[in-house]
Amino acid sequence: MPLITQFTSTKGLHKMEKTPVHKHVKKIHPDIYRIPLFRRNFCKMMMNEIGQMNKHFAFETNEQEDKLRQIPEIVLKESCPEIYRNMWFVVQTVLNPIFMALWQRSCNSIASVQIANYNLVDKKQGAWHHDESADLTVVVPLNTGKYKGGGTEFHNYGVVNPIPTGHALIFPSFTNLHRGLAVDSGDRYLLVFWLYDRTRVEYLHENASP
Repeated sequence: MPLITQFTSTKGLHKMEKTPVHKHVKKIHPDIYRIPLFRRNFCKMMMNEIGQMNKHFAFETNEQEDKLRQIPEIVLKESCPEIYRNMWFVVQTVLNPIFMALWQRSCNSIASVQIANYNLVDKKQGAWHHDESADLTVVVPLNTGKYKGGGTEFHNYGVVNPIPTGHALIFPSFTNLHRGLAVDSGDRYLLVFWLYDRTRVEYLHENASP
C-alpha cells in the first residue's frame, strides 16, 4: 500500500515501482494472471455454505443472457447479502490493491459477485463470451480436484487448466474472449467477481452524445 499511495500521489509523474504482489502473481498469458487469494479452509467453508444454499434456493440461469452463455449461478447480493458484504470488503482491501499493482488502475465497483456451477446435468461448459458488465473478471475455484475436466480457454491464447482451490484467475474482461471448458463428471464451483471502474462509467455517461 505505501508504494501504491506514493504512486497515486504523484498523479502519474513517476513510474510505479514493483510491489510485493509481484512476488506472488504468475503471468499465464498477456494480461491474464493467477494469484493465491483465499485459504483452503475458507473455500471449504464456502462449499458448506453452498450446501446450505441448495436447501433454500437453487442455482438459476440469467435469462437476460444468450442461452449458450447461461451458467447456473447464485447471485450473492440478492440471495446471500451477508456473504456479499464480506466479498465487497475483499474487493476494496485485497483485490483493488492487486489491480493497482498490475495495471496501476482502480477497479473496485461491483457489477456482480456470484457462485457458478458447471455440471453434466445443468451446464457442463460455457460458450465464447466477454463479461459485458465488467472491466475486470476474477474467477476463484472453490473445489478443484473434486470434479473431472473443466478449466478456462482464452481465444488466441489457449487453455488454462483448473488452478488450485482458492487461487484467483484475473483478467480484463472486455479484451479477453473466453469460455469455461466442459466438466466430465462432478460439480465445478466457482466464485466469480465482475468488477468495473465507476469513474470511467460515470464519465462516459456524462459525456455521451444526446
